[in-house]
Amino acid sequence: MTHRTGLPLTLLYAALFFELGINLPFFPLWLRSQALDDAAIGIVLAVPLVLRIVANPIVTALADETGRLRGTLIACAVAVSIGTALFGLASGFAAIVAVVALVALAQGPLIALTDALTLRILRDRDTAERDYGRIRLWGSLAFAAANLGAGWVLTVLAPWSIIALLSAAAAATAVAALLVPAPPPPRLAEARSSGPGTGVPAATAGLVLLAAAVAGPALIQASHAAVYAFSTLHWQTQGLSSPVVGALWATGIVGEVMVFAIAGRLVIGERGALALLAAGGLAAIARWVGMALDPSLPVLVALQLGHGLSFGATHLGSVFLLMRLVDDRQSAQAQGWLAAVWALAMAILTNLAGQLSATWGQAIYLPMAAAAAIGLALVAGVALARMRPVAVSV
Repeated sequence: MTHRTGLPLTLLYAALFFELGINLPFFPLWLRSQALDDAAIGIVLAVPLVLRIVANPIVTALADETGRLRGTLIACAVAVSIGTALFGLASGFAAIVAVVALVALAQGPLIALTDALTLRILRDRDTAERDYGRIRLWGSLAFAAANLGAGWVLTVLAPWSIIALLSAAAAATAVAALLVPAPPPPRLAEARSSGPGTGVPAATAGLVLLAAAVAGPALIQASHAAVYAFSTLHWQTQGLSSPVVGALWATGIVGEVMVFAIAGRLVIGERGALALLAAGGLAAIARWVGMALDPSLPVLVALQLGHGLSFGATHLGSVFLLMRLVDDRQSAQAQGWLAAVWALAMAILTNLAGQLSATWGQAIYLPMAAAAAIGLALVAGVALARMRPVAVSV
């Protein structure tokens, strides 16, 4: 990987996740400032997830079929920049939902397109697992910087500043997308047979395998719904200040960055990807059970450090596994389906958390642990199935 290639990709991840680092912990605070209750906030946060179920597969398939991966990425980033600015004009539940929907249609595919483009460039040099984590970790660092920076800004300025920060970050993402080079032409993966004695046609077995490889990691990632949507609100009711809340979010990034920095050097190939997914699923279950116990601040810090595995290991394992299962002509679609299934599960779990939050309190993390357990079971199924390799197709 050359400096000329790595720097634009690093800047893109940094800008993209700086925006998410403002959005995830603090956008619910802006929604609350608009006089929305927990149930309404849950609906607003679930709407873009539902729309991404449609947008992600369609947009990523279009990028693969037209061969315009970079152009599609730029178009989505520019659309998000324009749409985010419209939040300043939105007032009331209906108007907010409308703007959220418009932004989500373009924002949903951004991460899948960015991952697909990055893996395409790195895979052409046979350095995907080694270099991807080292590039992606700058997104995590930017996310942490946004957590801390936005938290301090909110001690001085009112919640309207959240929209100003989001608009600036979205504009930076659009500029960064323009700087990314075009990927090389796609190369094909080696054909795989169904394996002797399976009794299942290769195409059918391949689709089942791919479905499990998408759904398992997606469920583990979606189990973060409660912490993403309601942890900030809950921590503030416990008397934690905005800077402390921002620091708690940033704490999770410390472990995440460590995983991104070293995993690509230590874990290579399909088995390595599955090992990362297993670690991520186990960490997610332990983390949500711990959160359900309404822990003290020191324990909460330790649980937040577990984000490095529950999210970081799961993310790396999922993108590396799909890279191994499909060829470059389907890379964006595979990432798009992963994002779409994640969005569906996240929408369901976010809405569930919103409906249960008032009466269940921290116990809303128990359904999250159950979702992670189901995802881990699917990952285990993929691992067993890959003992007899099959051809896969999106």
